[in-house]
Amino acid sequence: MAEPDEINQVEEKQEKKGGFNFMGLIIVIVITLAVNAGISFFLIQMLGNNSPENTTQTDTTLTPLSIKVRFLVEGVNKPFMLKGGKEVVVLDMLSFIVASDSSRAAIAENKDEILSDLQDLFITKQSSELADVQGVELIRRQIRDLVNRVTGNIGDKAKFGVTDVFFHIMAITSVQ
Repeated sequence: MAEPDEINQVEEKQEKKGGFNFMGLIIVIVITLAVNAGISFFLIQMLGNNSPENTTQTDTTLTPLSIKVRFLVEGVNKPFMLKGGKEVVVLDMLSFIVASDSSRAAIAENKDEILSDLQDLFITKQSSELADVQGVELIRRQIRDLVNRVTGNIGDKAKFGVTDVFFHIMAITSVQ
């Protein structure tokens, strides 16, 4: 049988082993935390700072683009009735410059509504209004506003909608 002194020595060895394992675990945890804190600090400094170098990326996404949208392509010769119903204006081409992809997609989705609103716009015009520079500029602004309204680009969003309108009047003729 083992003597009491030997039992005490075995218990002391077991206590020392348990203490060493506990201390080793604490040391490993502390070292791991220190390394993770150092890496996190480094990544935050390199990737997460708000200096002007990183803000250029967000500035470009907020800057309006310049995308050409052909609404009525050349050769279509789309007639629109003018005021009184005795004359028509024939548009050979109508295109827009838009400032966002979402505006371009909205124009494609709402083509029927835009065409209907264009007819409503032209039915209020007389041929003399389309024959001078001021009248053409007015109709250009009205078409821009009409398309922006239909596509939802009004108010602050207007800068991402239609920015310019181009059209070619093929003829203004009377209807028999």
